[in-house]
Amino acid sequence: MPDHVVHTIEPVFDSRSRVLVLGSVPSPKSREAGFFYGHPQNRFWRVLAAVFDEPVARSVAEKRDLLLRKHIALWDVVRSCDIEGASDASIRNAEPNDLARIFDAADIRAVFCTGAKAGELYARLCEQRYGTPCTVLPSTSPANAKASFETLVQTYGTALREHLDPFDPPVLNVHDVAELEHAIERCGTPLEKLMERAGRALAHATERLMERTNAQMRVSGSKTTANGPSSQARLQRGEEADRSHATGKTSDEHASDDAGATKADAAKRCVVLCGSGSNGGDGWIAARELAASGCEVRVVSAVAVEDIAAQPARSAAQAAAEALRGKGNASIIVNPDEESLERALDGADAVIDALFGTGFSGTQIRAPFDAWIDACNKQRERGAYVVAADVPSGLSAQTGRAARPCIKADVTVTMLASKPGLETPYAFAFCGNVSVAPIADIEPLFARGGNTGGNASAAPAAARGHAEDAMSAAHANADEKAANASDEAPEEDAHACAKQACMKKGRAPEGTAALQTRSANRKSARRPEAEQNGRGEFFRPEAEDDDGYDPYSDRRPEPEPLFQRDPWR
Repeated sequence: MPDHVVHTIEPVFDSRSRVLVLGSVPSPKSREAGFFYGHPQNRFWRVLAAVFDEPVARSVAEKRDLLLRKHIALWDVVRSCDIEGASDASIRNAEPNDLARIFDAADIRAVFCTGAKAGELYARLCEQRYGTPCTVLPSTSPANAKASFETLVQTYGTALREHLDPFDPPVLNVHDVAELEHAIERCGTPLEKLMERAGRALAHATERLMERTNAQMRVSGSKTTANGPSSQARLQRGEEADRSHATGKTSDEHASDDAGATKADAAKRCVVLCGSGSNGGDGWIAARELAASGCEVRVVSAVAVEDIAAQPARSAAQAAAEALRGKGNASIIVNPDEESLERALDGADAVIDALFGTGFSGTQIRAPFDAWIDACNKQRERGAYVVAADVPSGLSAQTGRAARPCIKADVTVTMLASKPGLETPYAFAFCGNVSVAPIADIEPLFARGGNTGGNASAAPAAARGHAEDAMSAAHANADEKAANASDEAPEEDAHACAKQACMKKGRAPEGTAALQTRSANRKSARRPEAEQNGRGEFFRPEAEDDDGYDPYSDRRPEPEPLFQRDPWR
């Protein structure tokens, strides 16, 4: 006997939406969850995560955030109908939703329907009124077993990316990132949630690296050695990064292309080095996620979780430690000596550097963290990947100056926006490939000039006007900071002090000279030779070839233009 169903889930859209994705009608599980595609076996959210190479959104807030960040509007064709259970084939007496709400508010460039029934209903009930035909995508329902996950990712990715204009956040000074976090908190997302998302982004990046390594090893016949991946597999990293950059495919798509490699194939052994600030909190969450996915995880911490003072790092570490205790694939090592640290790192396929945050500046690393960094770099030389949280430990996120020693990462996952120090040629040898983890929808904050209300049409013009001076100012400030900086507490982190600084000011990031565009930073980073030499405190990690390429690295320089000339000469 069919039930009469009335749609009560509100659509997700705003003025930035460029693509409209429509289902037929919410399933019983979706109605129960109060949001779209709520059946636990429906692949919709996993497909979107793979298309955009992000962790899978879990909460309703995260799902809304993903859709708005990617400029995707989401609703269903049917407002009310008679239906038996979740069977689209049984839909009768369908009445359409008022899609004019979306078409009138946003410049919708394409309409996609998830499944044949949704496409049929849209063509019959909506197309003539709105004048926009739809493209039918395969259903992500578990009932559509003939469509593999890989096929869905490929199909949805090809369809969606053609019409979307992704927001490229400007490069932000460290101070402005702290204020941005406070603005996000004022808009309703607490720092605890940002830390949770940051940790999951770290775990996601680490898993993707290991998946790609495993796929390459299968193709090449390489094997994992006692100390980590073989050197042959490691030498292929540059080719893999170039391939991903050239094709525009996500890591999920490449993993499926490479001889059917899966997570289960990979030898996944991870070590997470955690400081006692918010950067360390990100690391604890990443460790929890990696252990839950089946990795063998070792967390190395300078202090016990109950001795961590900074919040929300303390709460995150305690919750993660509780989740890890009793797991056969996880261990926690507190304040290890040199020999214990070497044993912990031995055989690691990946190391997450979550020691120091963006608040670090200085020229020397104090014990025991200097030994930790050296040991991490040695394990990298043996073949392990190194993933840095926000900024490689020992590198100034503001100036790009490297302390001695400094982490050499393969990938740096920086949160919310890139920072000036990560954009300098000097930093490339330490950062590897820099990716920005979009842990919040920050585009409206820039469009509004830092206010939480108002029209989303105004851009921070003042920021663009002063961006050319940003790098010079950063270098000038670096000298003053270096003169005053002794052995700062390495665990000091911009996350930990952000809330206090912003609470005193009681304002969100302003659309002023502090904001910098990525292109302006890169242009100003190439300053005249005399000016570069006048600031000559930057640590050259090793002797370079004449073309500026650092021979310690097994990657091709990327982006190539940075190394068309030696940036240190």
